[in-house]
Amino acid sequence: MAQTNESLHEMHQKNLDYVFEHWYRENGSIGYIYLDSKSKLGAMAMALRTLIYSPFYENYTEQAEKLYNCIKYLQNNDGGLRAWYIEPSYSYDEDYLLTFYSGEATLSLVEYYLKTNNQSVLDTLLKSQDYYVEKYVENLSDNYYPAYVPWHTQALNKLYKITKEQKYADAIFILNDELLEIQDTTNNETLGRFFNYSLRQYGKPHSSSDGVYTEGLAYAYEIAYLLNDEQHIQKYKDAIEIGANNLISLQYTKDNTQGFSYPERSIGALKLNASSSDISSFNIRIDTTQHTLDGYTKIVELFDKK
Repeated sequence: MAQTNESLHEMHQKNLDYVFEHWYRENGSIGYIYLDSKSKLGAMAMALRTLIYSPFYENYTEQAEKLYNCIKYLQNNDGGLRAWYIEPSYSYDEDYLLTFYSGEATLSLVEYYLKTNNQSVLDTLLKSQDYYVEKYVENLSDNYYPAYVPWHTQALNKLYKITKEQKYADAIFILNDELLEIQDTTNNETLGRFFNYSLRQYGKPHSSSDGVYTEGLAYAYEIAYLLNDEQHIQKYKDAIEIGANNLISLQYTKDNTQGFSYPERSIGALKLNASSSDISSFNIRIDTTQHTLDGYTKIVELFDKK
């Protein structure tokens, strides 16, 4: 938002100063985010994305390049990615972590390519994106997990616009058609949320998931619209509409924030899920608000054109 709103520049710069003073480290040509004695791929990807979109990007080109170098370092010969630059001391499920981190990383790579027009960045991106198209799309039944759908959808959306290769559009449709299997289309009280009682292995209902899945669907809709694919246009439009209405129903307003210490700061944030009823149990998480804001922004961008 600081790209288009100069009044946010001071706050944005303050945030950058903190992140790069306290969490950013370098090891030669590699830059990485270090927190709690570990350094994860997803953190490097999100830090790189932050710099790409920042109005102060030109002041951080060296750090951006070194963050990219770290992501490239974590790429295996087959294009797959490793979850950690510095591993934690506890055990972990790398395949599960990569359902989040791989899409965040490929999205950061495609955005970094669009920023730099550097062919080697595009080559790195294609190597990883093609690996995950094979793993997550062509072998969907063996490796499906909804968390990777919105991140890879955003990356594939931008990559399709660059290459015009149909396989990337097809991947978007396959992933998002599968995602819609968990969207609630029958219960009026929770209509539009992404939770199916028969598929509980994919996690509990959560507004962060609702936000990012709705955001991803907006990017899928955009590709359907570009291809004039009427079936997917209508399918995704309907899903976005009930998904957005669900998010709106979860937003705090002046009428339901009286129990907060600072109710005026809570307005616009989201409940964690529709079942929250006790005001003392309400928490506000930055990811729920941020994913929903990103989703709303993309929806407004798309549907204001029509």
